[in-house]
Amino acid sequence: MPILYENLTKPQADLCGLVLASSGILFRLSKDRSGIAVWVSAEEYERARQCMGSYFSENRSAAPFPDKRWGGVSVGTILANVIAAAVLLVFYSKIAGAGIEQKMTDLYGSSARAIVGGDIYRGVTSLMLHADMTHLAGNMAGIILFGTAVCAVCGWGVGWLMILMSGVAGNLINAYMYESGHISIGASTAVFGAIGILSGYQLISSQRFHHRGLASWAPLACGLALLGLFGSGPHSDIAAHFFGFAAGAALGLCYAMAVRHPLKLYIQIISICLVFFMIAISWFAGWRGIA
Repeated sequence: MPILYENLTKPQADLCGLVLASSGILFRLSKDRSGIAVWVSAEEYERARQCMGSYFSENRSAAPFPDKRWGGVSVGTILANVIAAAVLLVFYSKIAGAGIEQKMTDLYGSSARAIVGGDIYRGVTSLMLHADMTHLAGNMAGIILFGTAVCAVCGWGVGWLMILMSGVAGNLINAYMYESGHISIGASTAVFGAIGILSGYQLISSQRFHHRGLASWAPLACGLALLGLFGSGPHSDIAAHFFGFAAGAALGLCYAMAVRHPLKLYIQIISICLVFFMIAISWFAGWRGIA
């Protein structure tokens, strides 16, 4: 559920609500220290923008509200995902510069044998390791594109917690399926988790599931098409990608069914803190294991 406007005063929010209500567009208001935000459904976003644009063009005396969003996604959300991709780049650069790629893969990669043996932390740490620059570049692009989309729907905290959980779940399920003789690295499992989240969410939130029969499965079919197109290359771990996608789809379905309104700011903050905690504790656990 994207934000149409944010940081509005009460009179501005009341005016926006009046215009949207008169056009039959459902909306929700949320308030924080910066002001009032106006939320609309993703399906109604463009129509809401057009209605507000028409209102301001017809009423020249009314000053348009400040629009700090681009394409229904906040600049802050895009920037957060660009930073996440940049962190992977810095991480890879440090490892490649030290010439310890294979050592890090052995110690922190998603080794099926090690995970089954109890090194659960590898499900997290392996997401931050990459084989080469091409591998990294593809995952950076996926994070910026699909991570931003997930965060636009679920919020920057809850969105990244769900992406991380789907990536970890994909790695762990994959490891327990192989049990031994298999190792994988890379953020692609989390990227396909993000695609799964979007697919599962759209399956429910669009409400097509109950009204258009087979057409309601279009979001899931599109997600599977992306999985087949980008997730099955010659050196790709298709099983990990599939399990990440499946875990993400399950999370997206649960989110769409359980959450009907934008989550509070404190929930987003708690969620992003959990992301940092999971990453930190996983690397610490791996370091303690080899110390």
